[in-house]
Amino acid sequence: MKTIKHLYSKEKKIFGELKYTQDVFSDYRKHFHNHFGLALIDKGQIEINYHHRDTVTLNNQSIVIFNPQQVHQSQIKNAQGYYVLFLDNQWCHNIKKDFFFEKNIIEEKTIYLQLKHIFEDILYTTLSTPEVPLKEVIHSLFKSYAGQNNQKETEIILKIRSWIDKQDETALNVENLARYVGYNKSYLIRFFKKEVGLTPQQYILNTKVNRAKELLLNSSQQQTLADISINSGFFDQSHLNRNFKNQFGTSPKIYKKVNIVQDK
Repeated sequence: MKTIKHLYSKEKKIFGELKYTQDVFSDYRKHFHNHFGLALIDKGQIEINYHHRDTVTLNNQSIVIFNPQQVHQSQIKNAQGYYVLFLDNQWCHNIKKDFFFEKNIIEEKTIYLQLKHIFEDILYTTLSTPEVPLKEVIHSLFKSYAGQNNQKETEIILKIRSWIDKQDETALNVENLARYVGYNKSYLIRFFKKEVGLTPQQYILNTKVNRAKELLLNSSQQQTLADISINSGFFDQSHLNRNFKNQFGTSPKIYKKVNIVQDK
């Protein structure tokens, strides 16, 4: 069983998204999220490997952290009851200016139980305004563990990321990127993978999937999945379906349906 809930502020704006999966079977390949995220689990274990960091093990009563654009992959170990929360970066920034986590695993039973209680209220009760209680817990988490990101990227990586983020779907490819930075394509692939943890093509694909998610989140009932696929840079709907599910664990069709139903 999978459940997705969008979290609305009192101004009726989405500030977060909670996903719950009862039985987790599939591993997640290397990817990143644009937004800050954290995860909890009821039973079992999930091993999460971060680029340039140690592998951490998520079990019950611990919290795993996903910094924005932090490349990682997950391996499931008989996991059950997996909660994943993504929060808007600006919403987080309003709580604490610097919310980067040096540690990706937090062993804090009190905060774990507080988050789990709020998540269960969101999923199973009529808690329509979770922003206030959630903000209090996130504030405690940020205050105790978050700070400034001292792991500065090189100027060329920042330049590449910026170029990718600004390109439309027609220009977003490795050949154009190589020409932009003035690197040989083969060298660019090796260099970028070493620094970021993904090849440029994998990073671009991840960017397209994240763009598709934003389009689905803001889509109307009249907009088709085929249109969203093209507008986010995929060749066809099946290409989007495969990559979207690999990254988010659900299909674009289900995600779009959830958005339309909850928005009503």
